[in-house]
Amino acid sequence: MQKAGYKSVEIAKKNGSWSILDEAEALVVPEDLRKEFDKRAGSFEYYQRLSKSARKILLSWVVLARRPETRQKRIVEIAENASRKLKPKQFR
Repeated sequence: MQKAGYKSVEIAKKNGSWSILDEAEALVVPEDLRKEFDKRAGSFEYYQRLSKSARKILLSWVVLARRPETRQKRIVEIAENASRKLKPKQFR
């Protein structure tokens, strides 16, 4: 790797972008998403039956939201759709 590449890695580690998806990759369900699942019967069970790759995509979608309002909207969308045994429309 060139010097510029190492510098990019250091910057990413400092600003958090280096590890932002670690929990999504580990399939860790954030507490706020878990609470939305708890409000909707059968939603978490449906979510758990999705493939690992589908769950990672959904978790990444939540984590990568830039604003808290967007994150909350995505969380509600995931939980509501899961209660109907569906993935959000853009992931079907």
